[in-house]
Amino acid sequence: MKKVYLAILSLIIVALPGFSQNKLTADQVLAKSVALLTNAKGISADFSISGGGTSGKGTIKSSGTKFNVVMPTFEVWFNGKNMYTYNKRSSETTLVAPTASEIAESNPLMYVKGAQGSYTASFSAEKKTGKYIIDLVPKKKTNEMKKLTLTIRASDYSPEKIVAVPKSGSQIVISISQLKTNQNFTASVFEYPKSKYPKVEVIDLR
Repeated sequence: MKKVYLAILSLIIVALPGFSQNKLTADQVLAKSVALLTNAKGISADFSISGGGTSGKGTIKSSGTKFNVVMPTFEVWFNGKNMYTYNKRSSETTLVAPTASEIAESNPLMYVKGAQGSYTASFSAEKKTGKYIIDLVPKKKTNEMKKLTLTIRASDYSPEKIVAVPKSGSQIVISISQLKTNQNFTASVFEYPKSKYPKVEVIDLR
């Protein structure tokens, strides 16, 4: 009778959410979020960003490594090789062959895409219903970031909020909404529209 009781008890414990053998680890949740962004044919999203005493809202379209970001004061096009940044205030465009950090600074989704493998992931002490909150600490001391905290929706593993704490500078908070996957974009979306800005000077910094 005792053996039967213990067997039943063990089955009940395994069935409980807190003891489930299928409970995801922080690394597994991060991997699912990265896979969502990486495997999507195309992604569009709205976002807001604040840090360093400034804030703003923008939109992003991306496909693979390519992306287009629109903000009130500038717009960025990255075709997978070259990155154009049009400054609406100065009416100038800079052209660079960007580094990985420059791409991450321009594309908010890269904070998530680039996290896997480069950071040690653990669940945050902060809890929210229907969300996974993950703290990420860089594995290498040369990383420009001190810490990242990602809030990921449990329903579909899409990123909802990114808090980036650089070693130097102010904390950056990015909130993502209206994220849609499997969007179809033409290649021209990620190319600098020279015909649209015929009189704008392009400063080549490559």
